[in-house]
Amino acid sequence: MKKSTIRKIEDILRDYPKIDKYIEAREMELRYPHQIEDSNVGGGRAKNKRAEPIEHLVITIDEDRMLHSLRKQRDVVDDCLDESDIDTKSIVNELYFKKRPQYTMSGLVQNNIVHVGLRRAYDLRNIFIGKVAVGLGLYDF
Repeated sequence: MKKSTIRKIEDILRDYPKIDKYIEAREMELRYPHQIEDSNVGGGRAKNKRAEPIEHLVITIDEDRMLHSLRKQRDVVDDCLDESDIDTKSIVNELYFKKRPQYTMSGLVQNNIVHVGLRRAYDLRNIFIGKVAVGLGLYDF
């Protein structure tokens, strides 16, 4: 797997604890768009135009690519975490989900937070990153 793909997956994992806030913020942007003030003083308005703001809102939220991408990232990481064992969850939680990680990979092994050797810990991390990459369509095995 390319280094750039691994870095991309690691960035997604670091953003995972905040992804629900990102989704909520994007939905708010779509629901309450920035209105540009009309400087056309005295200009007319179309008389036959129907106002359908609710229909446009539903279509906009349903078709938004960024919102779909965020939801897909959340679902893929959730699924991969559900399929992972306790050691993999501990590694991912410590290295990517914490704002300020206390341990490195070798620290996790030396302090018996994960009950595997250093090589196996790296393998577990790489397998998890590979599963997320496949789930997101960034890499094929």
